[in-house]
Amino acid sequence: MWFVAGTALGADWVRAGVSSNQPVWGLQGGLQFAISPGGFTGGDGGPRGLIRIGYPTLTNGGYDLINFIALEPVVGGARGYSELEKSRFDGRQGKIFWTGDTPPTNSEVTIRDSGVLAKPQSGVEMLTVTVHTEKFDNGAHVRLVLSQRSDAPDELHLTVHAEPDSAPIQNCILTATMGNKSRARLLWLKDETVSSRKIFGDYHGAGFTPQVSFPLARLPRTTNDDVLIAISNDEENPVVALNDDNFWKYRGAKVTQYWRKPAANLSDTLRCAVNARFTYWMSQNPIPGGLAFENFELVEDFKDGRKLIFGVTRRAPTELSRTSQPR
Repeated sequence: MWFVAGTALGADWVRAGVSSNQPVWGLQGGLQFAISPGGFTGGDGGPRGLIRIGYPTLTNGGYDLINFIALEPVVGGARGYSELEKSRFDGRQGKIFWTGDTPPTNSEVTIRDSGVLAKPQSGVEMLTVTVHTEKFDNGAHVRLVLSQRSDAPDELHLTVHAEPDSAPIQNCILTATMGNKSRARLLWLKDETVSSRKIFGDYHGAGFTPQVSFPLARLPRTTNDDVLIAISNDEENPVVALNDDNFWKYRGAKVTQYWRKPAANLSDTLRCAVNARFTYWMSQNPIPGGLAFENFELVEDFKDGRKLIFGVTRRAPTELSRTSQPR
């Protein structure tokens, strides 16, 4: 979305400390992202140690929480969990994320870094925000660089860098952890579209299913040879499903969620991994319609500075494969 003021042309950005007093960033009318205590559900926005993803799925362009992205580095076979590990600042669950150069002294994150706005090419703006994290219990220590381009308002670029004092990292997994809210049941592979019900059968437990992985050869490519793997809901109108759990209730338009990996940044170790749930997280309430994907991730051997892109769109997955997105 663009506006004209005199001869100035610019994107309609939401920026912490500039247009918002909360740690929220993104494009008005497109994807937005936040860290605690910012969010899209009211209150404190959900658990700590997560990137909150919001999208205008509600009536009149209103935003709702679509997913969380957790940071899970692996060191010596031990996987870290940004959402579940306790903070060294206050002993509470969830690693603290912050922006700006000064770490918090307790659980209160007060600095609202507005990010860096640049013009990578004529007519295009890009907002970049650096998110710092606490060191993980396994010794991994990373920072996350998040960026968004005005010509790709539905996408968030995520780049992980190891800090100098980090233990050697095998993988640094960025996992979209909340496929259950949108009841995403279809995984769009290169050679077929598979249902969570087909993959995980008649599982009816209260925990996670085992994880299933799909190698690079089974992942779809776009016209410019990027990998693009999507999940989507299989219902005609997901908002009408009966659900008494207010936090988990899906309230808006149907969307496609996807991971995209630029062709120039590909590794042969890349694979897609998913698991599913029959009941909502932290709940005994069955998901309306049955098993749905929960964690949805692209996994590869760690290399400092490798980029992943997460997207939310109202377009169908079949449309995405025919599109050449900016890198």
